[in-house]
Amino acid sequence: MRVPRLTIDMFVAVVALAQRRTMELAAEELGLMTPSGVQKRIHAASALIGAPLFMNTEKGMVLTRTGEHLYPDALRTVELALLAEDKTTALLDLEACRLRVGHSTYLPPRLLAVVHRISFEDLDGIRIEHLPGLTATTVQRVVEGTAHAGFGYLPINHPDLLSHVLYEEPVVVCMSTTHSLAAKPSMRPQDLDGVPLIAVAREALPWMHQDVDEFFAGFGITLRIVAEAFAPPEAVTMAEQKIGICLVGASAVSRPGVVAKSLSPRTLSQKCGLFVREDNRHPTLKAFVDLALNESRNLH
Repeated sequence: MRVPRLTIDMFVAVVALAQRRTMELAAEELGLMTPSGVQKRIHAASALIGAPLFMNTEKGMVLTRTGEHLYPDALRTVELALLAEDKTTALLDLEACRLRVGHSTYLPPRLLAVVHRISFEDLDGIRIEHLPGLTATTVQRVVEGTAHAGFGYLPINHPDLLSHVLYEEPVVVCMSTTHSLAAKPSMRPQDLDGVPLIAVAREALPWMHQDVDEFFAGFGITLRIVAEAFAPPEAVTMAEQKIGICLVGASAVSRPGVVAKSLSPRTLSQKCGLFVREDNRHPTLKAFVDLALNESRNLH
């Protein structure tokens, strides 16, 4: 087996300097290093490679052509080293009967109740620690190994994760009670052509929005987005204030100033579920997944 000449601290220094552009900011990013410490590691890496990795410009330190070639693998090396640490720590936590579970703060109320109801009555000593956040944050935690399981909006297209659908509800059109379309008993896709629309968490949940865009594209409609909402509650508030209409799960519409209209055909739905790392087959985690699937059966 060959031993790499470049060490992990050299890779870390390369990544930090490439991202922050100055020795001072790179040292600040790394916490424990001084600017001279970063410089020594960069010089050592350049000497071992046999060519400069950075050049000094008006915009700061930028990668040379050699550095650009090295950078993606350096970044991947650092990420894999961190992942190895986090996955090992996660395993030790499971062995110590400590299970960390992330969940989206904006889950439908019925599913959120299930998430907090899950407990290991037959397995003494297992402690479940809940980590609230956004779906995207929860996904990152599970991928990194800093959380063992996560609940959030689906689909999640990540090769390392295995997902289980636990809850599905129709997507409805939410609007102010005084909106011109509020008198219609239901909405056809064509009714939304050109109507101002509030997008919900489009940056955080791109795959979910891709499903919405493809649904309307099937009817030859491109949605007219006029505003962005961080999460469903904000979108519903904006709809109430007549900024536009929004497409949300039926459970998100629960205030008197708005109405929810079903879409016809009712093929557009919003899914939520549980996801875990596919390579984590620890018995405690498997037992948790089984409990979640069992508890969610009454939701359908």
